[in-house]
Amino acid sequence: MAALGALACPVFGDLIEADDAGFVSSHEIEIAAPPDRVFEALTDEVAEWWDPAHSYSGDAANFSFDGLSFGGMALVEDLGEGGFVIHLRVVFARVPETLILTGGLGPLQRLGVAGSMSFDLEATQTGTKLSYRYTVNGRNVGPLAEPVDRVQLGQLLRLKRYVETGSPVAK
Repeated sequence: MAALGALACPVFGDLIEADDAGFVSSHEIEIAAPPDRVFEALTDEVAEWWDPAHSYSGDAANFSFDGLSFGGMALVEDLGEGGFVIHLRVVFARVPETLILTGGLGPLQRLGVAGSMSFDLEATQTGTKLSYRYTVNGRNVGPLAEPVDRVQLGQLLRLKRYVETGSPVAK
């Protein structure tokens, strides 16, 4: 958590709870852009800010929110040669206020977890307050809580940097 103190932006979050049956991760981030711009980057430009280290293909350019090809809107990674990964399914969207997805990311996929990830965007005087929450329930997932939380905070910070500077990488 010491790295959070070095950030030049307000970030609030924590693992709210974690045990062998599940965990809840929550973060709030201030982004210096209006909610419609943040929502657009979150969904339409996911390939621009997603960390390729957290992909199956090694290339963030393969990520998109696909609305037709796989039977409903989802965060999809194209693996080429007919392969794909559905990372999360969209179950609720109210542009530019709320996005709710279900599923398990990365190692959680093979565990058969029930996961719900929400993004709530609220206009502020300086831009947008993005409130993020990921609730995961499943068997023996407690040891994954901290690493998943850390990766997700990293992804949120990449989104923030991308929206504010045009690059997801800290300079």
